[in-house]
Amino acid sequence: MSALLVAGLCTAAGGVQASSCTFQKIHWARTSATGEILVRASFGTVRSLDRGKTWRDVTGPLADRRDTAPAGAGESFAYTGSDGAQYATRSTDHRRRLVRQAAAGAPWLPLELDYAGTPAPYNAVLVGGQQGTLYFIGGADAQAWPVRPSALYRASAGRAEKLVDLDEAVTQGARAFFIGDDGSMAYAGPNRLWVSFAAGAGWTTIEGQSLTKLPWTMCYKPTS
Repeated sequence: MSALLVAGLCTAAGGVQASSCTFQKIHWARTSATGEILVRASFGTVRSLDRGKTWRDVTGPLADRRDTAPAGAGESFAYTGSDGAQYATRSTDHRRRLVRQAAAGAPWLPLELDYAGTPAPYNAVLVGGQQGTLYFIGGADAQAWPVRPSALYRASAGRAEKLVDLDEAVTQGARAFFIGDDGSMAYAGPNRLWVSFAAGAGWTTIEGQSLTKLPWTMCYKPTS
């Protein structure tokens, strides 16, 4: 199916009739420092070669192009540094924290980061790693996954910095974050995505509706 189907209820003439809506959704995005963006969505796969100004449907071979670096949104994502240390996310008391394991068999310990005087996010979920640098989302309190992200962060040598503010929750299991070998990045929410072609600088927000001529949301009136 090209869209997900959700059921709703509407009240008419003293009774309750079923109605339904379909809505599109972004699954993931990949970028290149040259300005290329590849997006897989519920309606297919589209590609832009001009930083998101125009889009062309490329559903087919390009849709299966693999990541150039690991990416993920769930708590199962782990990153191994060049020194053999592992980094991951652990949950305690409904709170997510970044943790580090110095070597195989060693205990997992909280990763302490310096946020340069700014408040640390309540939740932190690891979503990527490259060349000793960690990428994670910071978000508000949540009783269950997914954590609603408020920002994407980068951490290196014990210091963390905010890269871009976010305002959308990620679908469970979605491959939300991507970083290419050239340093370009993408973070995909269900209805919009954020891209950087310059190693985490100059972020651009792209609305999902701009990717397709199809209505992003379409509701159907019940027939009597």
